[in-house]
Amino acid sequence: MTASYATLFRRPPARRLIYALSAACLSYGMLGLTVLLIVQHATLSYPAAGLAVAAFSLTAGLSAPARGRVVDRLGARRWLPILASGYAASIVAIAVASEVTSRPWVFVALAGLAGASAPPLFASARSVWPQAVEPELLRRGYAFTSLLSDAGMVIGPAVAGLLFVVAGWVPALVCAAAAPLSAALSVPSASSAAASARPEPMPRLRGNLPLLMLLVVSVTVGVAEGLVQVAVPTIAGRSGDEALAGPLLAAFAFGSVAGALWFGSRQWRLPVIDRYLGAVLALGVLLAPVGLARTPAVLAGLLVVAGLAFGPATVSLFEALDVLAPGSGAESLTWVTTAEAAGAAAGAAAAGLLVIHVAAWSPFLIASGVLVVPAGLALRARHRVR
Repeated sequence: MTASYATLFRRPPARRLIYALSAACLSYGMLGLTVLLIVQHATLSYPAAGLAVAAFSLTAGLSAPARGRVVDRLGARRWLPILASGYAASIVAIAVASEVTSRPWVFVALAGLAGASAPPLFASARSVWPQAVEPELLRRGYAFTSLLSDAGMVIGPAVAGLLFVVAGWVPALVCAAAAPLSAALSVPSASSAAASARPEPMPRLRGNLPLLMLLVVSVTVGVAEGLVQVAVPTIAGRSGDEALAGPLLAAFAFGSVAGALWFGSRQWRLPVIDRYLGAVLALGVLLAPVGLARTPAVLAGLLVVAGLAFGPATVSLFEALDVLAPGSGAESLTWVTTAEAAGAAAGAAAAGLLVIHVAAWSPFLIASGVLVVPAGLALRARHRVR
């Protein structure tokens, strides 16, 4: 009998990581809407607010591998709290600046600084899980990481919007406080195996075809995610039901959570890289019919079904990195998140235009194609090699 999720919670190091990831999810999930609302309120300009959010995303994505390398090489115990403090100070500075200035460049600069100093908490947690639990519980730990990430993207904006009604500075303060708390909980105790583990150097990308393949597929996953995240609200807005955008995106996240929990509780015989490619392929197939929905209820149902493959893809990604970049700690995952962020930016930029100028189904069909083709080719190539 396989160990249950209850067994995972009985491990003190696992509980500590789950608490840390919960705080990180709250902070990161709230941040985008928090910055958008604060900057728009200060400048009376949505374009300026959008630039500030984009500055955070850009600097966070570009600097992620460097921050992961610093944590790996120089130690999580020192650098996670330092980065978290810089991130928190930048968020508080945005709230303070909104009371004294309306110059957009000030907010763009501060948001960029917050992105450049954001602590790689999820990447660091992935490197700690193998030391925190037994091998038979590792997939469940990864599944919980995926679950919390999805939950944060749904709960975070809702909490930020509610707190902004109370006072504009409250959501910024909550974001800022959650990050150092998460960093403190993520740092392994001095006596733990994780604290004494020495990360291995990140494998070179040149000539490493499996790792390069993983990064290419990660870009396509980002493109698909960007298409979905923008296409769904655009469709809701054009139909006159803007309030449905949040619940519809929550439907996709719900499917992802359910898929991750189910996938994490099973034993699998396929090689882990094949599992990842298979989940990406399934996601592409399940996204194709989403654009055919004619009612919000049908659209929500199809998004739940598509999300069922997204969670397993995330869990398999963590396991694939354990195989392709063993012991590389935070840096390997930050390369993947950077690849996904680049793809998501491209997908998000194209989605609105596709819905307006082509058809509502076009973003989902393109998302399906960019996932099915590379994942299918990669699976075929691995089969031929074997």
